[in-house]
Amino acid sequence: MEKHKHVFERFVDFENLYGGYLLARKHKRYKNEVLNYTANLEENLIDSQNHLIWKSYEVEHMSEFIEYYPKKRIISVIPFENRVVNCAAYNVLWPIYKRSFYEHSYGSIQTLGPIKAAKQLQYWLRLVGNKKENWWICKLDIAKFFFRVPYDVQLWSLGKPLDDPDMMWFLEKAIRCDGRAFGLPVEATDVTECERVLGIGMQVGSLISQMTANVVMTPADHFIKRELRAPYYIRYMDDMIFLAPSKDQIHEILGRFEDYLYSELGLQLNSKTAIMPYDAGVEFVGKRIWPDKIQLRKSTSLHMKQHLRYVMDHYSTGEISLDYALSVITSYLGHLKHCDCDALRNKVLDDFVLVRHYAEENSISRPDI
Repeated sequence: MEKHKHVFERFVDFENLYGGYLLARKHKRYKNEVLNYTANLEENLIDSQNHLIWKSYEVEHMSEFIEYYPKKRIISVIPFENRVVNCAAYNVLWPIYKRSFYEHSYGSIQTLGPIKAAKQLQYWLRLVGNKKENWWICKLDIAKFFFRVPYDVQLWSLGKPLDDPDMMWFLEKAIRCDGRAFGLPVEATDVTECERVLGIGMQVGSLISQMTANVVMTPADHFIKRELRAPYYIRYMDDMIFLAPSKDQIHEILGRFEDYLYSELGLQLNSKTAIMPYDAGVEFVGKRIWPDKIQLRKSTSLHMKQHLRYVMDHYSTGEISLDYALSVITSYLGHLKHCDCDALRNKVLDDFVLVRHYAEENSISRPDI
C-alpha cells in the first residue's frame, strides 16, 4: 500500500483552510455563528493555522441534541471554527481514502447514494431471479455502529495509508474531541438515559465521522467480498446486504463475518440481521425493494405525511415561508419519482394545500368578495 507523506503540510496550508471554510459554510452562510466567523475570516483562519502548527489546537464548547428520526440518537455539534478545520482535513484526506473503497459502498460518497444503492440491489435481485438456484438475501445491521467503534480501531484504519505523525496527531484530536464519552453499551435501549462509555464511538454528525465510518468498514467490505466470496454484496454505512444461492452458504458467510467483525473491529451484529428469499421484499436505504418494484418503507411514507402536515400547519400561521414549504414538497416529489408509488404521489399532491391564515387581532377587515 502506498504511504502518503507531508499530508499535514497540505492540510494546514492557508488556501486549504479557506477551502475548509467554504465547505463548512455550505447551505449555512447566514447563520449567526457563520456570520460572526466570516466577519474576521482571515484572522480566524490564521489563528486556526497557528494552533495546528504549534500543536495547541483543541475542540471546545461542544453541544448535543437528540434526533428522533429515523431513530433516537445523540448528535454532537462542534463549534464552527472546529468544523472549518475538520472540513479542511477532509479535503486532503478524502482523495487518499476513497481509492481503496469497495465499489458498492454507497454511504456518504459523492455521486453515490441511496437511490443508486436501491437500483443496484434491485438489478441484482432481477439477475438472480433468472438463475436456476433458489437465491437468498442476508441483511446485516451492526449494533450501534457509530457508538461502538473503538478509538484505536479508528486511528489504525485512518493511519493505514499515512506516513505522517503530525496528521495522526490531528486525527486523534478530531476523534477524541473535547474528551467526553461518545460510546454506548451495546444493550442500551434509550440513548438519553444510559451511561456513556469512554474509548469507543464517534462524534456523530461531522464529515470526519462519516469519512471514518467508511474507512473503518472498507477492510470488512473486502473481507466479505474477497475472502468469503459473497457473490453480490452491497453496503450503505452500517447496513449491509449480500445474496447467495443457498442457505448453507449464507450461514457460513454470516458466521465467519461475525467472527471477523468482533475480533478485528470490536463490533457485533444486532437482532435486525435476517435471512429471507430473494423476492420477499427487503428493506434497504429507507425503501422496500423487490425485483420488480421499489416502494417507500411504511415508516418513511408515514414520516413524509407527518412532515407535510407540519409544513402546512406552520405555513398557515406564518411560521414557515412559502419558499421553504415549496422546497419540502419538491424534495419529496423528487424522492418519490424513483419509487413505484403513483397512488402515494397522487395523494401527496391532492392533500398538500397551502393556505395562509392570520391571527384575528392582526388581521385587517376586508369586505367579502
